[in-house]
Parts: sequence; structure tokens; C-alpha cells
Amino acid sequence: MNKFTELCFLILLVLVMPACKQNGPENSAGDFHGGTTSIKGLLQAGAGESVVLEEMGAREFIPLDTVRCDNEGHFLISYLQDQQAFYILRFGSAGYITLLTVPGESIEFAGQLNNKDSYTVSGSPGSELLQTLAAEHKKALEALGDIARKNRELVSSPDYVELKQDLDLKFDSITSAFKDYSLSFIHENAASPATLIALYNLYGQGLPVFDPGRDFQVYLFVDSAMMANHSKLEAVRLLHAQVEEVKLMKDGDHQASVLKKGKIAPDFVSSRPDGTGMTLKSLRGNYVLLGFWASWSMLCREENATLVKAYEQFGDKNFRILQVSLDDNKEAWNGAIEEDGLVWDHVSDLKRWETPLVELYGVDRIPFQVIVDPAGKIVETDLYGEQLLMKLELLLNN
Repeated sequence: MNKFTELCFLILLVLVMPACKQNGPENSAGDFHGGTTSIKGLLQAGAGESVVLEEMGAREFIPLDTVRCDNEGHFLISYLQDQQAFYILRFGSAGYITLLTVPGESIEFAGQLNNKDSYTVSGSPGSELLQTLAAEHKKALEALGDIARKNRELVSSPDYVELKQDLDLKFDSITSAFKDYSLSFIHENAASPATLIALYNLYGQGLPVFDPGRDFQVYLFVDSAMMANHSKLEAVRLLHAQVEEVKLMKDGDHQASVLKKGKIAPDFVSSRPDGTGMTLKSLRGNYVLLGFWASWSMLCREENATLVKAYEQFGDKNFRILQVSLDDNKEAWNGAIEEDGLVWDHVSDLKRWETPLVELYGVDRIPFQVIVDPAGKIVETDLYGEQLLMKLELLLNN
């Protein structure tokens, strides 16, 4: 793990792990005026049970109120609130939900004493967003739990290697789908602090939905949106400071890296789908779009549409595309090539992130693309979509 990735993980350690130890973000900025916020609740099977409301402070949860449900499970909590903030509503032996409220909201909650995941909340748009996100997160975790159980059941099977490959594909499909959902959630709700929860969600201990190293662009996006709307939130300020430090380090790394513009792109040899070897150097004399991708990444599959456009526009010129796949399943790799119509050169070591090419090119996320000129020198990196097509237009039509 390089220093860049280590510092990215520090963001998770500082901002995510404390939340597990009852620390979290403080009140956010906003144009809200202070007022009384109320939570009117119904807790099924909750007669006589205590319900606790805590504010997520900068370094600890701050108890605000404790009430007891009546004989039918009803309760009412009212509290003075100055700014938009996160709260924790606790009930039962281990039940809790996260709320995101603004001053003056009249919130209605309905839940079950022994099932924290089955609840409804209304009257608070921020809390409703968190409920929607929590429901999708729960589905993904349950599906991953099923895979883990099946893996334990099959570990002694003589066909375990083949069966595990199928389970791995299902695991990748589930995590990729939830990551895509979370990315859409972040972009659709960019002005809401609810995106912090989406950014820091985990599939399990040490397995973040958005890896700080590979998905740093997502951290940059959330940082910019939160600083524009909620700069007084301490977690936002801390995230911003870490992101700025990583950006400085990343820029320094790029200057000293082998991918500096004008330097010769590192040559390599890898295997085509038919098993024969291919080198990058064999494409000298052409502009080469070198792209790192994987069949299991929806972001890569979407970017493939851009590459198809590029090939349609420039394929009759001295232009070639070479894609390096970070797959470990040959059938899935070949299937994606055919399904996406990728009629150009492909190689893969079928080792996922363990391929030496990842280290050779410093790849920490996919898709990742490099433009190489006919002399083998690096022209540009990190261009996607329309920006990539515009750059190729300048290079090949001028």
C-alpha cells in the first residue's frame, strides 16, 4: 500500500471508525433558524420500553432525552434544535436508527422493538433519505451474508474451487450494484449531509463501499458539495483537510511517477483471450488508448460506450485501443467483450488487482485510461467521456 492509499484510508479511520465508537459529525451549517423539533413515535411491542435520543456530537453522542412508551407503544420527544444535525434514536436491547433533522420538523416514526431495520419515518426529508439508503444497504448486506454462509457450507466440497468462482462473481455483482446505487444516491442528493453516510458505508469491517484509494474522485465530489453547503460540520472540515493533503501528495506522486507526460509508457506483456502474448510496444506507430477495466465494474462498462464511439470515429486512422482487464474469470471477461462490442485488442493476467500491471501503472481505481503517442510516450491520463473524445479529436484530426 503506497502513502497515497494509506492517507486515504486515514480518512476512513478518522471519520468512520469513531462513529462506530459513538462519535460522529457535529451540527451542520445551513440557513435554518432554531426551533423545536418533535418526534411522535409508535414502537410495536414497546409498551413501557425506554426510547433514547442522542445528538451525534463532534467527539461523542450527547444524550438529549429519554422517554418511556405508553401501554400502546406511543412516545413523544421534543427538543430545541439550532442547526441541521444527525441524531440517534435508540430503543430495545440494540435497536437504533439514524435521523438527519432540521429545526422545527414534526417527525412521525413507526418501528418494531426487536427489528431496527423495519421502520418508517416521515416529516423529515433528511431522515427519509437515510431510511431509503439504510434499506438498500440492508439488502446488500443480507445478500452478502447468504454468500458467506454458502461459502462455509461448500468449503469441504471437492468442487469448491469452481463453486467459489461462482460465489465470487455473485459477490462482485452485489457489491458493484450497491456501489452504483450509492454513487447515484450521492449525486442525486449532493447538497444533503446524508451523502456522508453513503460515502462511509461498509460491506463489513475493513471493506468500504468506496475505497478511499480507488474511489478518491467520489471523496472529492462529496468534499466539494459538503464544503459548499455544510462547512461548519466538523466531520466535513476534517474530511476537507484530509482530502487537501491527499491531493497535494497525489500531485507530487504524479510528477515523480512513470506516468509523467512525455515519458515512455512502461512496456509489458500479457495474454490475449486466446492465450497468446501481446506487448504494448507492438502497437508503436499508433496513438494507443490504454485502458484498465473489469467486467464486474459498472463504471467501466459505462465507459466502454465511450471507447466504442472513439473506435467508430478514429478506427480508420493510426489509432488503437488496448484494454487490460482486472478480471479473474475468463468467461466473464470474454462475455463482457462480446456484450459491449469491444472489437479491439484485449489482455489480462486474470489476477484482478494482483496483476503486476496495476503496480507498474500505479492503478488505484478503474476505469483508468492512458493515451500513448506513436513514439510510445505518454500524452495524457485520466480522460473519460466527452473529454476523452475531444482529446482524441485534437490528436488524430489535427
